[in-house]
Amino acid sequence: MAPNTDIATRALVVALKSPIVGKSTAEVIEKTGLSKSTINTIYARAIERGFDPNILPLVIKNEYLIDAPRSGRPSKQKDPEIQDAITTKVRLDRYGREKSCADIAGELSQQGINISAATVYRCLKAIGFKKTKPTRKPGLTKKMKEDRL
Repeated sequence: MAPNTDIATRALVVALKSPIVGKSTAEVIEKTGLSKSTINTIYARAIERGFDPNILPLVIKNEYLIDAPRSGRPSKQKDPEIQDAITTKVRLDRYGREKSCADIAGELSQQGINISAATVYRCLKAIGFKKTKPTRKPGLTKKMKEDRL
């Protein structure tokens, strides 16, 4: 399917192509601008997932149209347990903001959460934290101290 087929467009395709409305694939192509194979794939998947085009009133549920679950390794960044652990480390005290991502990853590894510094950085960025450099105020020199007295 094309990357721009959102759920509303898919619902439109299923509704137009159903026997109740009775539009041909060519007419659906004309109305939506999608390719023939995309339209046929959307309609076939909807039927495969339980859509019955002959039942009145026409019922089109999201479960007929949603994307299939993606395969692959799950992201650690979206795990709420890991996000909570990282934000706790950062917000615990004022020195938490001064810790490097490697320091936070090392502390979490000691707690049994295996995570890299790069993943810690990506999690902090996704949560909304930004890079900061702690401000350092220079101390008073001897001359400044003498001037004040």
